[in-house]
Amino acid sequence: MANKFIFADPKKCIGCLNCELACAAKHMEINFEEAYDLALNGEVELIHRNTVIKINGISAPMQCMQCENAPCVNICPINIIKYENNYVKIYEEDCIVCKSCMMVCPFGAISIAKSNSTNISGFAAIKCDLCGGEEGKQACVNICPTDAIDLIDNDEYKKRKQKNVFERLNQDA
Repeated sequence: MANKFIFADPKKCIGCLNCELACAAKHMEINFEEAYDLALNGEVELIHRNTVIKINGISAPMQCMQCENAPCVNICPINIIKYENNYVKIYEEDCIVCKSCMMVCPFGAISIAKSNSTNISGFAAIKCDLCGGEEGKQACVNICPTDAIDLIDNDEYKKRKQKNVFERLNQDA
């Protein structure tokens, strides 16, 4: 079975940042409203595993693409990045913060952040973990007000890409 990944349609994304906030809330094990209040008060640093980027007026969340032959899995010197349940998982509690995974990620989807794990340094490499990989449980997908975010596989991605090509061809005709 192919790994699934989060896909964001930039035509639908309004850059509201709800996906970032929902991600942080999920990993802090609090609800969205509590995370929102914390964000407003600036009391706690909210650590999200996706980042909404905006380029030329177009926005979309960027996160780990759960690569089939992930460079981060192959480069990790202590083998704490593994394929598990059809996604790429980082065992944060064992991370030595060498930043090798961060350097080889072709999407720039891995960052170093404070970690709630038992990691001795208090920091770890983090990235989208699909909220544990269980389909239907992805906080960013569930919170998106415009349905811009989906959990898809490579076959579905190819279908959508092909559809966009046909739409552009029809617009040019």
